[in-house]
Amino acid sequence: MGNNYQAWMDYESKWIAGYRKKLMRTTTHITIPIVLVFLTLFMGAVGFVDRMSPEDAFYGAVGGFFCGAVVCGVIYLCLRFGLRSGKYRKLVRQAVETAGIPEGEREQLGAEMLAARDDPRQRIFFEMVGFGSNHTPARFVLTPHYACLIGGYPYAILVRLADLREIRPGEERKVAVGRGTQTRRVHTFTLHTIGYYRRDRADRDLGPGDLPDESMGFFSEEIRDKALAMLREGTGMVRTGAD
Repeated sequence: MGNNYQAWMDYESKWIAGYRKKLMRTTTHITIPIVLVFLTLFMGAVGFVDRMSPEDAFYGAVGGFFCGAVVCGVIYLCLRFGLRSGKYRKLVRQAVETAGIPEGEREQLGAEMLAARDDPRQRIFFEMVGFGSNHTPARFVLTPHYACLIGGYPYAILVRLADLREIRPGEERKVAVGRGTQTRRVHTFTLHTIGYYRRDRADRDLGPGDLPDESMGFFSEEIRDKALAMLREGTGMVRTGAD
């Protein structure tokens, strides 16, 4: 694979590195100490209340500390594994493959993505702020031949503009369930979307009322509209209900 494509993959790894370091620092400096202290004090208090003995309180605290160490070890290993840099490179490569971009075209893709990195007219940097998003850094990128969203769910979505017939904005009402130790809360929110419709839909027996071939979701309507304005100006394929 050419130098531009590999340089783009390297950039993607570096771009998310700050977020990975921030989460790991929060885990090691805040989350793990809080869990250890809480379980140590809690189990020590339980031991003292149960027998009213300082010795039992001591052994309870020791047991709580080791229990917390096991829990924190599991949390640390899961986070370390989940935030490995290779994972994000793999997700971006999967997006390239899903978009159907052949190897011979990937050098051009890499070159355009690297050029957009330094051009504020071609990208929007923001954070995914919404239910379960954990403030993941994200960016929307529009190049002469591609549209890309990094940091959402799925993590990377890539669209080849030459394959499209039209682009439409939309809204989806979502329901998510959050669980606490003894509670269960239902959250509802609106996901603001950009739907991409390919030229070959008729060949696949898909009509205008069917779901888009690809969709990008944004928690913020303002950010979605900025991305939509870029697409309208850059492609001329954006359609709304008024069009």
